[in-house]
Amino acid sequence: MKHISSPSFATKLSIYVLSFTLVVFICIMMLFYNYSRKQITEDAIDHAHGLLQNTATQISGELQIVEATLKQSVWIVEKNLSTPDSLRDILTAIVKNNSLIVGSGIAFIPEYYKEKGKYFMPYAFSINEGEEEIINFLKLGGADYDYPCMDWYLIPKLLKKSYWSEPYYDTGGGNTIMSTYSLPLCNQQGEVYAIFTANISLSRFTDMVNELKPYQSSYTFLLSRNGSFLTHPDREKIMNETIFSVALSNNDNQEEEIGHNMLDGLTGTAQFDSAKQSSYALYTAIPNCGWSICTVCPSEVILHSLDRTSHRIIYVFLIGMLVLLPLIYQIIYRLVRPLKKFSESARSIATGRFDVEIPEVHSKDEIKDLHDSLIYMQHSLSGYVSELRTTTASKERIESELSIAREIQMGMIPKIFPPYPERDDVDLHAILHPAKEVGGDLYDFFIDGDRLYFVIGDVSGKGVPASLFMAIARSLFRTLAQQVTSPAEIMTKMNHSIAENNEANMFITLIIGILDLKTGSLKFCNAGHNPPVIIGVDGKSTLLQSKIQLFVGILKDMEYTDEEIILEKGSRLFLYTDGVTEAENTSKELYGEDRLLSTLAPLASCDIRIVVDTVIRSIASHVQEAEASDDMTILLIHYEPNITKV
Repeated sequence: MKHISSPSFATKLSIYVLSFTLVVFICIMMLFYNYSRKQITEDAIDHAHGLLQNTATQISGELQIVEATLKQSVWIVEKNLSTPDSLRDILTAIVKNNSLIVGSGIAFIPEYYKEKGKYFMPYAFSINEGEEEIINFLKLGGADYDYPCMDWYLIPKLLKKSYWSEPYYDTGGGNTIMSTYSLPLCNQQGEVYAIFTANISLSRFTDMVNELKPYQSSYTFLLSRNGSFLTHPDREKIMNETIFSVALSNNDNQEEEIGHNMLDGLTGTAQFDSAKQSSYALYTAIPNCGWSICTVCPSEVILHSLDRTSHRIIYVFLIGMLVLLPLIYQIIYRLVRPLKKFSESARSIATGRFDVEIPEVHSKDEIKDLHDSLIYMQHSLSGYVSELRTTTASKERIESELSIAREIQMGMIPKIFPPYPERDDVDLHAILHPAKEVGGDLYDFFIDGDRLYFVIGDVSGKGVPASLFMAIARSLFRTLAQQVTSPAEIMTKMNHSIAENNEANMFITLIIGILDLKTGSLKFCNAGHNPPVIIGVDGKSTLLQSKIQLFVGILKDMEYTDEEIILEKGSRLFLYTDGVTEAENTSKELYGEDRLLSTLAPLASCDIRIVVDTVIRSIASHVQEAEASDDMTILLIHYEPNITKV
């Protein structure tokens, strides 16, 4: 296979420098772009809102002119009520002298003038014939024009206040969109006797709204009070659709919310997705009439100049990076060239050639420090190597001896399970996990006739001293258990023997027990050891409360006493050392007796080997990566005649 050489240190360092520079540039560009984007967007929105507000004010001003014209003409109308035919001149003058008003009329309540019939509404309106404007006059009302049922009449009459009607198509006036301003006229009793009206064409507002284009791709539309489009770039939508029908067809909740805000008379800005692009909607209300005006500006149009400037900056930076790369490489290569020679020398030293010559360096920088360090390393390595060989040989010898000691220690305790396959009245299982190569925990058991002798203990400390102490204790138990039949006597004699020659001041916690396999009578003696767990036939796990006596090995003349309980058939005795309950995780949290009891509770009917394995896995799950803090030993005794062993 052909060897592919890796890039040189100078190349890598050059790439790292330029990469770091690129990262810094990207961060700066992102901050610049985000700040500029926010600032430009805010300025654009303020500018568009200013134009929008001016247009709304202009439309509102023209509507106010119409309102003022009618209000200022009320006194003339009231003065001529006695001569209804003279109202024609008043209405004609209103239409003729106000270019905003294309028609004006007075709709009297039915039978106000009995001589005129049930309905009487004089109405003047302008029409264009060529370049000349002609004022015509009509008397409206009757079966073909039942004006009391129309909203421009009925709503102001009921509310007794002026009202701008919802825009509508004037089919008789060239299909233009009209809106009617209605002013109720009241007598001295406050009763409405007529509705004074002025009709305006919204065509004059269309050009005004269409000219409102803050940006080339933006557009503006006008909404009525019920959301219908009065002006829109798409003429098919005018008076045919509402902003809500468009939002429903586009399945756009944002556009629907904008429509509600506009109809509520609010002024604001909203960002939404229109035609698969992000856009801003800027809207405000037109006072008096309930209409709203909205300008839609695509985001990309607002940010076009910023994007163009950002692209130019990026292009210039990339060109600069390409120019800078060879220059940086040459500078770095000259600075690190001695490192290659040092590398060759260090490689030779690593092979054992401590006399290899290291190139001279005449600079006074970090390269010179590295040269001096290599010289020092060269002189020191030969001594270190010889010391390391001696240390390694000694360590290997100690590890070999510890391995043998572990095998001897583990060979002293029973480790074949089940230990008594021929018996059908008892089953046992046990484990011992030293925290180090050898440990100070012990367990042992044997059967003499129909009596089961067992012991579990924990020597103070760990390692080799504890293992020797454990071996002594186990041997004493085996010897003394053959001579006496009381756990307390065995404990007393063991304590006397250990304490008599205990110059190291070590001690051991023990539980010694004798179980009568015929009667279930359990005699035991606890010398400072963790209380065992009784697992009853009903599956309930409880700690065996007993008299806790002094550790073995402290006082030579200590006398121990027995305790006795009756084990029910099918019950189990779970004995353990403190390495189980005091197992710590990385947070220094102990495994604890409560966790042990909750783990044992659902295992009452399981095979004892499964019980022990489950407890071990539970402890391992709790400890996880933490280092073992103590030896861990478990001895589980199942007492039940005629049990079936797995």
